[in-house]
Amino acid sequence: MSSSFVAAAGGAALRRDGKKLVRSPSGLRMVPEHRAFGSPFGLDEPQWVPDKECPRCMQCDIKFDFITRKHHCRRCGKCFCDKCCSKKVPLPRMCFVDPVRQCAECVLVSQKEMEFYDKQLKVLMSGATFCVTLGTSEKSELMVCRLSNNQRYLFLDGDSHYEIEIAQISTVQILTEGFTPGGGNARATGMLLQYKEPGAQDVTQVKFTASEDSNSNKKQSATWLAAMHKAAKLLYESRDQ
Repeated sequence: MSSSFVAAAGGAALRRDGKKLVRSPSGLRMVPEHRAFGSPFGLDEPQWVPDKECPRCMQCDIKFDFITRKHHCRRCGKCFCDKCCSKKVPLPRMCFVDPVRQCAECVLVSQKEMEFYDKQLKVLMSGATFCVTLGTSEKSELMVCRLSNNQRYLFLDGDSHYEIEIAQISTVQILTEGFTPGGGNARATGMLLQYKEPGAQDVTQVKFTASEDSNSNKKQSATWLAAMHKAAKLLYESRDQ
């Protein structure tokens, strides 16, 4: 893939990154003007369980009446009483502008995801340096790898420039070393990534190996790989919803 082609494709993506404010039954959302250009980590809003199908809270089984009102969790769409669905927490994967009401189970999931949005996304966008081997080549190139600001591309910059569309990634395998008989922690040293280029039938593999230049570079690379591992999990979840 030529760098000029990649640059052109990336520029086109940037020009279509406009967003619009929409109101749904769940709340205000800031969504891409074109659905195809949304974040690959995003989730669609769930269908709400119809009111007539939930006469009781789907958690504690209390019966709904004029005093005990029903509320829908914005993440799972199930129906709960106020006690079981009282917390409002951020839900960036669905592009909500403000924190939204969620059930206790979904609150825990959303709060864990906030670490990715608050910390790990910034790590991925800041980038790290790796020795990158493309396809079946025996040569590697020192490149800075980072996630694009719109979260849709992985940029690889060195003497060459490549862009990998996150939505086209099929597998991410983190390479580690340092396992001990006593179960000590392993250190992330690299990554094998497989993806399909648009229009291609074969899968392309890219190997990332942490730079050995300095301990600070090793630490930065390991932190970036940990963030990429979490990103891969969210990517798989978005596809399986």
